[in-house]
Amino acid sequence: MITDRFVAGRRAAAAGLALALPLGGALLAAPAAHATVTCGDTTFKRTFYSNTSFSGTPKKTDCDTTVDQKWTGAPLSGMATNNFSVRWSLTRDFGSGGCFTYRLSGTDGLRLYVDGVRKVDKWKNTGDAGNSVPGTFCIGSGSHTVRVDHANWTGLSRVKFTWPASSDSKKPLAPTGIRTTYDAATGRANATWTKNRELDIKHYRVLVETDGTGVTDWTTTGTTASYALPKDGRKYRFCIAAVDKWTNYGAWGCGPYVTPPDRTAPPVPYVPASDVSVSTILGEPRVNVWLGQVREAEGPLFTLWRATAAAGPYTKVATMDLRETPGEQYLYDETPAQKTTYHYTVSATDAAGNTSARTTPVAVTTPDTKAPGAVTGLAAKPDAGGVALSWAAPADDAVSWQVYGLDEGAAGAPVLLGTADAAAYRDTTAKPGVRRAYTVYAVDAAGHRAKPVSVTSRRAVAPASIVYLRPDADGRPELHLRVAADNDHSGGFKVYSGTSTSTVRTTLRACAPEEIFRTSLYVECRCLLTDFGGSTDRYVTAFAVAGNGVLSTDFKAVRYEDTVAPPVPAGFTATPGAEGTALSWNASPVADLHSYWLRSGRVETVDGVRSCGSGLLSEVLEGGVTSFRDTEVLPDGVERCWELRAVDGANNYSEAATVYATGVSG
Repeated sequence: MITDRFVAGRRAAAAGLALALPLGGALLAAPAAHATVTCGDTTFKRTFYSNTSFSGTPKKTDCDTTVDQKWTGAPLSGMATNNFSVRWSLTRDFGSGGCFTYRLSGTDGLRLYVDGVRKVDKWKNTGDAGNSVPGTFCIGSGSHTVRVDHANWTGLSRVKFTWPASSDSKKPLAPTGIRTTYDAATGRANATWTKNRELDIKHYRVLVETDGTGVTDWTTTGTTASYALPKDGRKYRFCIAAVDKWTNYGAWGCGPYVTPPDRTAPPVPYVPASDVSVSTILGEPRVNVWLGQVREAEGPLFTLWRATAAAGPYTKVATMDLRETPGEQYLYDETPAQKTTYHYTVSATDAAGNTSARTTPVAVTTPDTKAPGAVTGLAAKPDAGGVALSWAAPADDAVSWQVYGLDEGAAGAPVLLGTADAAAYRDTTAKPGVRRAYTVYAVDAAGHRAKPVSVTSRRAVAPASIVYLRPDADGRPELHLRVAADNDHSGGFKVYSGTSTSTVRTTLRACAPEEIFRTSLYVECRCLLTDFGGSTDRYVTAFAVAGNGVLSTDFKAVRYEDTVAPPVPAGFTATPGAEGTALSWNASPVADLHSYWLRSGRVETVDGVRSCGSGLLSEVLEGGVTSFRDTEVLPDGVERCWELRAVDGANNYSEAATVYATGVSG
C-alpha cells in the first residue's frame, strides 16, 4: 500500500468520482482504453499490456492508489492468464525531496525506475516462486517520476511495492498558497494554505504575528487555521512552517495581512501625581500636566478634566491633539481660581475615536500670588556654640523662613544659611568672634518672599576651662586648660592672676600653650606660668582667644596651692532596677572641681558597724557629670554599697559619700 499521504492525496484527487474505491488496491472508475487518463500527482497511472514487452496499444489505462496486486487468472476480461504486463507510473512534486526505504516483491518480472534510472531488475520467469528486493533511493527537490514494471509469463501473478519515507535531515519547503480572510461578524481571521508536497510532513506550525512580533502559535495537521483577533486596528497575518516526522523545521511562509476594525480603547495614560504641577503666570495660577511619559499608542488626543471633589462631577478644561501640535507635551488649565483645591484627571482618545478610562485624580491646591508679610521682633542671642535667631511670624500664609548671612568685611552678597519651618533658626556655622549680619525672609507656599529684616550678632568664643593649677616636678606653676574642639582658639590663651576671685584679671601672665591631647569634643593644653613665681597672687583665670583677637566671655578663677579638699558630694542616691542601679548626686559647688571618683563594694558589718568593703567597680568621671548607671543588676535581696568622692584641680579628694541599696524583684 502507498503511504497515508498518498491516500490523502488520492482522496482529494478522487473527490469528484462517482464510484467509491474499496480498500486493498481496487480499481478506480476507468475511462475507455483509448481515452486520455489523468490520475493526479498522488495516484499511480496503471497500464495493462497483452504482452510482456509493453508494446502496442495498451489493453487498458486507469488509476491505482497502491501497487499491491495478486491475480490468479487474467487481470482483465479479454486478456490471457499469462504473458501480460502491467506498468505503474507516478510523476509528482516531492517538495524538498527525501529518501525512501522501498521493498519490491512479487513473481516473474519486477523492475523499479526512479527518474528513468533502473533501481531493481528482476526480469525472469520465476513461476509461483517470488522475489523480494529491499533498498533505498533518495531524490532532490522538485518533480520526479517513480515507475514499477511487472511481467507475468506463467502461473500466479503477484506484485507489491512499498516505499515509506526514511529519516533525513532535509528541511521541508515553506508552505505556499497562504490565503487569509477576516470575518467581521465573528472577529476571526481564517487562513488556508496548500499542502506541502513532501511525503514525511508531521504537522504545521501556525504563527499569528503583528508588526513582526508573534502573538500566539500552535500546531495542526490540517491546512486551515482560525484565530480571534483583538479589535485594535493593527495588521495581523498568519505565518506557516512545515515540520516533518524527523523534527526538521521548514522555513516560514507568510500570508497577506488583515486589519480588524479598531474597537479597543487605548490604555489609561501614565500621568503620575509628580507630573501635575501648579505655577503662576502673570500673577495668576496655572495648572500644568506633563504628558512626556505617555506612550505613542495612547493618543493622539488627550483631554484634561477638572473637579472640586475627587468624586466629581468633572468638566473638560483643555485638550491636546498631537496631530495638530506634534511634539506638544503639556495640558494646561488656564482658569483655576486662587487658593482652591482641584482634582485633575486625564483621558486619551485614539485615532479611531476610542476613549480610555481616566487617570487617578490628582489633587492640586492653587496658591495665592501675594508675598507674605515681613517677620517682626528679629533677635539674635549668641553663645559659644553659635547664634540663636528668633522672630515673630507674620499672621498670613508664610510657611518657611530663609536665613541669609554675611560676615563683617566679607565681599559679595549674603549667602543662604538655611531654611526654617518655624520662627527660629540656630546658626552653628558662624566663626567665633566674627560679626555676622543676618537677614530673614518670610516665604509662602508659592515661593513668594516678604521684605527682608536684618540683625547683626557675633558668635561667642568658647571659654577656656581650667583643669587644674599645681606645681610641676620642678615646683613651677603648671596650668592645664581645655577648650571645645570645634571652636576657634587659634589666637591662643590669655591668662590672668589676682589676689582674689574678684581681682583675678589684674595681671596678665605669660602662657605658651602646648597641646597635650585631643578628642572629638575638646582639646587639652598646658603651659608653665614662668612669671608667677614670688607673686602674692593666688587666683588664676584663663580666656580662649579667637583668630581675630576676640576673647571668650565666661571664666572661672582657680586657687594656686589649694590644699582644701572639696566638700563631700551631696544628694547621693542609688535606685536599683531591671537595667542596673541608677546613681545620682548634686553638682559640687567648688570652682576648680576636676572629677569624681566612684567605686562600689560589698557591704560589710563588723561589731555591728556597717561599712562599704572591697571594691567591685571603680570609675573616674568628668567634673560636670552628676549621674551614673552601674549596669550590674542586683539580685533580689542582695545589698551593695557605693562611695563617691569629689576631686578638685589640685587633686584634693573629699571624704566619701556612701549609699546602700538592696535588689528587689521585678
